[in-house]
Amino acid sequence: MNRPRNSTRPPRLRLAARLALAAALLASGCSTVAKRGPTLLPTSQQLKTGPFVLYSNAPMEREAPAVQALDHLRSDLATRLNGSEDEDQGPIEVYVLDDRNAFLHLLRFYFPELPPRRAFFLAQDDQRIVYTYQGPMLEEDLRHEAAHALLRGRFGDIPLWLDEGLAEYFEVGPDDPGDRERRLDRLTADVKEGWRPDLRRLETLDEVHQMEPRDYRESWAWVDMLLSDAKTGAPLLLSHLRSRGVAGAATLAETLAARGTDDSALLAHLGVEPARLVARKPTAADKSHDRVVRLQDRSAEPSPRPAADPRRPGLLRRLGTFLGL
Repeated sequence: MNRPRNSTRPPRLRLAARLALAAALLASGCSTVAKRGPTLLPTSQQLKTGPFVLYSNAPMEREAPAVQALDHLRSDLATRLNGSEDEDQGPIEVYVLDDRNAFLHLLRFYFPELPPRRAFFLAQDDQRIVYTYQGPMLEEDLRHEAAHALLRGRFGDIPLWLDEGLAEYFEVGPDDPGDRERRLDRLTADVKEGWRPDLRRLETLDEVHQMEPRDYRESWAWVDMLLSDAKTGAPLLLSHLRSRGVAGAATLAETLAARGTDDSALLAHLGVEPARLVARKPTAADKSHDRVVRLQDRSAEPSPRPAADPRRPGLLRRLGTFLGL
């Protein structure tokens, strides 16, 4: 579901300057920071699990639900996207602030241009950082933002809509029937309000502020449709992710259209519209598969009926001919 969170990629120089400023302020203990408390970032406690390094002010045990959520996320991504839990060596920094007020204070101080959200992921070159705070939705927020970090580590820069769709898919867990049912109910309501999916439009979005709640839901739906089809959909999505950065690579909308999958296929997957067959011509990609052709044993053109053999004259006619009658 759409969550009040943000995943952003600030301009390189701006981020570098802010990180340098943060380090300098924390090291110097300047008066500006001192008036706001010991530090803006939690640093007193540290715990490493897989590629994640968690920082907090309160002790965090390895059996804590938040830590377990990150471990389960790695397993889910490895299973659904045909990877390994240990392929990402990190580090991915995760800062868990004490509460919402501390988190909003951090946002206002370092990232005033960002809207007030529960969590966000920040990427710059090889740095991957997650910011969030202790609260009732901590595990869900961690899974969503950490999914961005893991996906970036494996596939590089992913289109915004797909990045968010995958994070939405993995934020609770792909095997949670209650979460999926709630999402389907909301999309069904969207359809009744006149909404129609449009993957080509989603692919034009490249800024977080362009994403509306309905766009997050549609992004999740496309990912859910593909990953629900382990035979063809999941391999197609994985192939698309691996082809990122290849010059001339087709968009996912183009790839799906070439296979006869359009927006109506998504509505059929959601159960709000019957599937519609889309006729398509064989493409070059189809030639890589063995073709099976079966033909009738009759030509498409009507064959002329063979001329009948002349009938043999009867006995009386033959006698008449013999006698000259």
